[in-house]
Amino acid sequence: WLFILPLMKPARQHRIHGNTTPRLSLGKRVLFSGVMAALVLCVAEVLLACFWTPPPPTDPFVGFSPSVPLLVESPPIDPNATTKEPGYRINPAKLVWFNDQWFPATKPPSTYRIVCLGGSTTYGRPFDDATSFCGWLRTMLPMVAPDRHWEVINAGGISYASYRIAGVMQEFAAHDVDLFIVYTGQNEFLEWRTYGDLLESSDTPGVMAARWLSTLARNTHLGQSFQSLADRIRSSTADETKPMLSGEVDEILNHTIGPASYKRDPHWHRGVEEHFRVNLRRMQRIARDAGAEMAVVVPASNLRDCAPFKSDFGDGIDDTTRQRLNGDLEVARQLLAEGATEQSLAVLELILAEDQRNADVHYLRGRALLQVDHADDAHKSFQRAIDEDICPLRATTPIKRAIETFLGEEAVIPMDFESHLSQLRQNEDGHACFGAESFLDHVHPTIDVHREIAVVVLRALVDRGIVSEVPLPDQIAVATRSIHGKLDRRIQGVAFRNLAKLTHWAGKFEEAKRNANDALRLLPEDLESRYVLADCLVHEGQIDAAIEQYSELFRIGHFDRACQPFGELLAMQGHHDAAKGYLLQAIFVSEGPRQASAYRALGRLHETLGETELAAECFEKAAELRP
Repeated sequence: WLFILPLMKPARQHRIHGNTTPRLSLGKRVLFSGVMAALVLCVAEVLLACFWTPPPPTDPFVGFSPSVPLLVESPPIDPNATTKEPGYRINPAKLVWFNDQWFPATKPPSTYRIVCLGGSTTYGRPFDDATSFCGWLRTMLPMVAPDRHWEVINAGGISYASYRIAGVMQEFAAHDVDLFIVYTGQNEFLEWRTYGDLLESSDTPGVMAARWLSTLARNTHLGQSFQSLADRIRSSTADETKPMLSGEVDEILNHTIGPASYKRDPHWHRGVEEHFRVNLRRMQRIARDAGAEMAVVVPASNLRDCAPFKSDFGDGIDDTTRQRLNGDLEVARQLLAEGATEQSLAVLELILAEDQRNADVHYLRGRALLQVDHADDAHKSFQRAIDEDICPLRATTPIKRAIETFLGEEAVIPMDFESHLSQLRQNEDGHACFGAESFLDHVHPTIDVHREIAVVVLRALVDRGIVSEVPLPDQIAVATRSIHGKLDRRIQGVAFRNLAKLTHWAGKFEEAKRNANDALRLLPEDLESRYVLADCLVHEGQIDAAIEQYSELFRIGHFDRACQPFGELLAMQGHHDAAKGYLLQAIFVSEGPRQASAYRALGRLHETLGETELAAECFEKAAELRP
């Protein structure tokens, strides 16, 4: 009312003691109203800043089922620790997803506490914290700034996306953190959640005034108070409609063999992208309210040596055309494998002239273009393959743009790992199409590339004045010897075996073969890695090489799951007596559906040999075992 009343005064003159009081001009009244409005808003902002603490920002899209806390009180986990002061550690119940970490409850003087957040890359998969970029930071920070005590806490959770990372940040926010480093963007499509009608963006794309007002509201106590009130009014009905996620990650991939559950769904993708933008802002506010700085690492992915997880042509393609285009795609694939790059590229271009939605087409085009030295176009094709992947387990272009926009608009520290890696690869390879030299699978960097993430982080800290200098080459060499000296050969081999099993399960046989070979270089007698390698060779049509690997496997030991596939392979190649032996072993070492399958395989072999009675007996046994 203070600024509205002057505008409501009647336009007339008043006589006071015989004098005429002149009317205020419209411009002066507007100015006076503006000043009074600003004064009221400033007073309200000061009062709220002094007497009101904004509640933690909530997720507007999803809720979470009750879960055990991430942090629990604990004495030091290191028996050689100099202090016996209690602190906090990662809850042992959560160590399936997190590294075991501990920090003192009271931060010691001259200590700078860094919490690294993210998914499995931050965790250090397929290894652990010791070789992650967090481990590299823990080693190099004392070299470049020995006058300060550094705490680097690895809070990366396997398969954690931004909406779960925000919850982890909220738990750490009460523990005197100086800097949160967030590496996210790769896991946003891992879990299913619905958005319904909740997709109205809190930002208005392209309208700068609306974006500026939104930023202003988020960064003032007055704006936050109105937002908090609106959230409370909505909460009574919104909480009933928001999907509830489990306390821990429930990946879509856990429910099927391979990525079969994933379907092309543009509406869901838009929801995931908006949810990601919202959670970046949530994390920035959590960090600011905790008095901490926030840094965001721009992620990078394997472009060149990781095929899409699931591909298909567009929904508007009829079955006849789809069948023809799939045939053309296989022709292009075979031509590329035979070294006929130009011909393969010509076939791929013809396919793209009809339909551009198949991720495999873009991926093969990228590989072909790279072979004919069109690196820039190849890079675009590889990224398009990621964007068209129906099972997107790498950061898509909209996700990366959301990070870039966030870094440009908010008061956070940018750490552009992708550009840094691009420059390294450009210098060494002449192109920036990352591949197996940088990544162990689709997103997890090699141990030495984790070092490069740490270097990017240190450079950003120098720019921010937190650290005075970047590590010198001899310091990096010392850190490299230290990190590699901690590696356990068996742990490394098991990690590569697990990668091989994962990529084999996903039907990515080229990557699985590479991972299995890495495992066997470290653990030459690892039976499961050799089994995966043999099966990959079968899928690639290298039958003689597969038989050689199976024979070596059974020379070393016995692996139950290999009996039936090896027996079937021997039968296919005409080695009937040997095949019978392995199929009989498969029957004896298996049960349930596996045993039924082995009986059927042996029955088919008896049929081939004209042994009809034995075949009928096998089929009868298989039928009895059918659930």
